[in-house]
Amino acid sequence: MRGLAILTALVVLAGCPPADPEPAPVEETSAPATAAPTPEPTPPAPLVRTLRRVVVDAGHGGEDLGAIGVSGVQEKDITLAIARALARELAGRGIEVVQTRPEDAAVALARRAEITNASGAGLFISIHANSAETDRAHGIETYSMDVAADEAAMRLAERENREAEVVGRQANERDLDATLHELRQGVIAEESARFARALHGSLVDSLQGFYGADRISDRFHRTAPFWVLVDSEVPAVLVEVGYLSNAPEERRLRTGGYHHRAALALADAVATWVDEREPAE
Repeated sequence: MRGLAILTALVVLAGCPPADPEPAPVEETSAPATAAPTPEPTPPAPLVRTLRRVVVDAGHGGEDLGAIGVSGVQEKDITLAIARALARELAGRGIEVVQTRPEDAAVALARRAEITNASGAGLFISIHANSAETDRAHGIETYSMDVAADEAAMRLAERENREAEVVGRQANERDLDATLHELRQGVIAEESARFARALHGSLVDSLQGFYGADRISDRFHRTAPFWVLVDSEVPAVLVEVGYLSNAPEERRLRTGGYHHRAALALADAVATWVDEREPAE
């Protein structure tokens, strides 16, 4: 019996098919790599302007001295001192400031406009000090862009615009006429005039209140074709803070107290203007 069992087991084993061998590993072949598509260039974000960003421009600078006072003081130094004081006052009111000339350096008129237009600012204020052939002229004048209000305004604009020739830009009368026409038809000129009157009123009232109306003459808001205003894409104003050719006024213009009071009055007017049109969130 035992022999029969062994024989039967051998027969069964003999009839079983052999086990399948382990399959050989198959090498995976990757598909040929394809170059990633070149992404489309991202268009620049549109420039968003805000009145809560203001460009403060100190007139002249560097080798451009501006007007020279009776004591030898240079306009570029007076304008820089007042511009810095104005920047501090505006910052204290929560208004961002972009300065075209934060130090004593030459900045071309075209570059000042470029800074303004690229900054996203909603307002432009240029600080200057005046001069005249007569030493009797004194007081405050504020300008916005348009044809000259009178011959004196035209002479002043011509004197200020000479700096454009220094940096290689010649005033083209046809271009200027075309620009003036566009400005007169648009809201920028109108807003510039309103903004100039607001700044001028605040500045004159403040300085007359402190120094007296007999010492601070109101020479009113005027218009003239200043190049620094022509190229601006936002409401733009040029403030003449006094006459360096008048000895008493020049003495005041050299003092820190005058700088502070002028900056304070201008900053108050700017803050009121901005809050009425773009209230803080």
